[in-house]
Amino acid sequence: MRVGLAASLAVAGLVALALVYAGPAPYAALARGNGFERNVFHVPARALTQREVRYDLATLVALHEWTLRYVLDVFGATALPRDPTIGDPLFTADEQAHLDDVRRVFAALRALAAAAVVAAAAVLLLAWRRGPTAILRLARDSALVAAIGVAGVGAIAAVAFEPAFLAFHRVFFPQGNFLFGEDSNLLALYPEAYWYGVTVRIAVAFIVGAGMAAAFAHLALRALRERSGSAIVRSP
Repeated sequence: MRVGLAASLAVAGLVALALVYAGPAPYAALARGNGFERNVFHVPARALTQREVRYDLATLVALHEWTLRYVLDVFGATALPRDPTIGDPLFTADEQAHLDDVRRVFAALRALAAAAVVAAAAVLLLAWRRGPTAILRLARDSALVAAIGVAGVGAIAAVAFEPAFLAFHRVFFPQGNFLFGEDSNLLALYPEAYWYGVTVRIAVAFIVGAGMAAAFAHLALRALRERSGSAIVRSP
């Protein structure tokens, strides 16, 4: 039961944090901190040559928000960003196909997270019927298991991010359309530094949150035991 609840907490928590850290403010902070607001974008010119441009941070954030709305299917978004310079599609056909796959994966993850919330609520309800001690112990142990599990995966990603990132893509995108060249606008908008920074922030936020939940449950459990012990001592 503890492992099942821990898995549900991890799935629901990580998906929720991924949505939070996908926002424009984290993107802008990561762009400033890692210098990829100066990345080169390749804009097809009308003369069938290529021009290289560098967009300011406000433009990058706008392009990110546009892409994010499409990937998350916000309000039925149906179009990917167009280049601010000439109005043509920003991404190639291959990049658009990959983003379509990302959109489908996000839809599946949202459904999985919702199912995880329902499963966690059902497990906690069963524990509650056995009394407050049972639910506090279960919550503490499950939060610790989830934190340790995410910390272990995060440690691997921290020391070997590139192979871990590649393995992630091979699992979720087995069709293999996620490798692009150096002239990719998708990689210019989302370089490896972005994904590394987002991954670290999500992992740290989850570990801290799960650790705090475990600590709170432990303190509440200890206080409950102390009250129970005091009541036994005072009884005639």
